[in-house]
Amino acid sequence: MKRVGRREFLGGLGASAAVGLANAQVIAPGERYPGWRQGELDIHFIQTGTGEQTFFIFPDGTTMLFDCGDFYWEKWADSTVPRRPSPERLGGEWVSRYVQRLVPQRTIDYFMLSHWHGDHCGNPNRRHRKLADGREVCGVALFAEDFGIRHYFDHQWPRAGVYKYSVDEHGLKMVQEMIEVLRKRCGMEPHPFKVGALNQIALLHDGTGAYDKTFSIRNLFANAVYWDGADGTIDYAPEYIRRNPKTKGGIDENSLSSGIRIQYGPFKAYFGGDIDCPDFEARLAKVVGPVDVCKTNHHACPSSMGAPFCAAVRAQAYVSSVWGPSQINSASLSNMTSRELYPGDRVVMFGNLPDIRRTHYADRPFMRDVLPVQGHSVFKVAPGGRTFDAFVLTDMDESMRVLYRRRFTSGANA
Repeated sequence: MKRVGRREFLGGLGASAAVGLANAQVIAPGERYPGWRQGELDIHFIQTGTGEQTFFIFPDGTTMLFDCGDFYWEKWADSTVPRRPSPERLGGEWVSRYVQRLVPQRTIDYFMLSHWHGDHCGNPNRRHRKLADGREVCGVALFAEDFGIRHYFDHQWPRAGVYKYSVDEHGLKMVQEMIEVLRKRCGMEPHPFKVGALNQIALLHDGTGAYDKTFSIRNLFANAVYWDGADGTIDYAPEYIRRNPKTKGGIDENSLSSGIRIQYGPFKAYFGGDIDCPDFEARLAKVVGPVDVCKTNHHACPSSMGAPFCAAVRAQAYVSSVWGPSQINSASLSNMTSRELYPGDRVVMFGNLPDIRRTHYADRPFMRDVLPVQGHSVFKVAPGGRTFDAFVLTDMDESMRVLYRRRFTSGANA
């Protein structure tokens, strides 16, 4: 395999980027992502600049899209985060085109929505486009103009609109319309998300049971209820309300997010929504970690990724989407990279790393673990789960060109 020299590569990135590439395997420009093969677990954290979304291909070929945002906040995305590959299409359309390059079939098995915010599901009150039947929604609905969806989960279905703590009205409207449209269009079947369940999200194409002993998905939390680590659940809502009297009995939509943990042999990965209540996050840490790959809570904002959580998850790779420089901050970066919280190598992967933060933090020790390469963050877990490769693919075009690759041993930081 032809490689670009480290000095040549870093020189092309600029002096401020010459951090965080220890043990990196840099692929020569022009090499394309190799794609999925039977027995591998692929995780694609897709960078559009307008939302957060992750596409999974499980070892038997079962597919799942986790969130699909599409939002345009002028004070955030339009001014600080470029839309990728370009502003010519909306986020849901770019996600669809990305997934079309990965799988030949035009139906995915699962869509899971962590919570009802525009950067995760679309926002009907921002820039949008009408569907064929005239309904005005975006995000996953734009994705679903090209793909059928077999099964659907969100944190509140079927209690949408009557949840006793709080409701995000804009998100509720979008979700209610989206579910009905997709039920009629492609027969999508909604299901209640059962906290604590093991393999409610199951492998659907493993007819021989080849992965029964090595692959699993655990439902960790939703609606401020979390798995107790054994056979039950704990309702955190009363404690949340006690600690946050200004909410007047409500719970912020972010902390109603749902989350899962995926395991394949010794490999583990955590994907949740936007949990950002420090006490709640600390409690969740006990049932989440340790993991190898950790999607950051609430885009690693200062109120998330606290020391107790990072010390428990002990991730080798943190992955995060951001809409502005304030989401890249010294508090969460210090926790994610602290060797006092846990030893071992790690990498922090941001889909977008604004120049203002590169410059401001250039001399800070935590920048040694921040990957300067930007784009789609992809993790390919080898059959059996003993090793995994972290990739960055260019988001400047649709070539699937590899910019970075590094191999890890699963469970090394556990």
